[in-house]
Amino acid sequence: MKTETTYPTLVLYPRRGLAVLWASGAAVLLSVAFGGLMASLLGGNWAGLMTFVYLVLLTLGILGFRKGWRELSAAMRPVVELNNEELIDYRTERRIAWASMVELAQRRVAGRWVIDIDYLDEDDPDRLESYDLPLTGYHISGRRLGAEIRKRFAEVDAEEAVPEMENPATSP
Repeated sequence: MKTETTYPTLVLYPRRGLAVLWASGAAVLLSVAFGGLMASLLGGNWAGLMTFVYLVLLTLGILGFRKGWRELSAAMRPVVELNNEELIDYRTERRIAWASMVELAQRRVAGRWVIDIDYLDEDDPDRLESYDLPLTGYHISGRRLGAEIRKRFAEVDAEEAVPEMENPATSP
């Protein structure tokens, strides 16, 4: 009896580094602008040039913080999931079962690494479909993602094919 290997579910999220940089930089800019604006206003310099400069900095800080916050909230939604049964790409709502995969090929397209997955269509098993899954732009490295996909595919590919049952009615 063969024991089945189960892998933990791997959920991929978009990169967050630039969004964190926007939000933290804007927070620093907000604090400087707010402090300078309060100092100008409490000092009685209501119509001075520095009051205007601090208002502009405050506006830029709010817009930058909003941009960073939006990118961070968008990065909280999963993009790709690898579980024991299938590979799911949430961007295109594509589900590819590991058992229906025929071939994997890693290649470079327009400067980005992709894994070309050839798989059998579930509705028409005679039709071969192809899908390019990008390996970059996630919170984990493309090398780790590619290795994880190849490892899971290799286990499914290594399983022995089910021997065809002979029909006694058609046997000589």
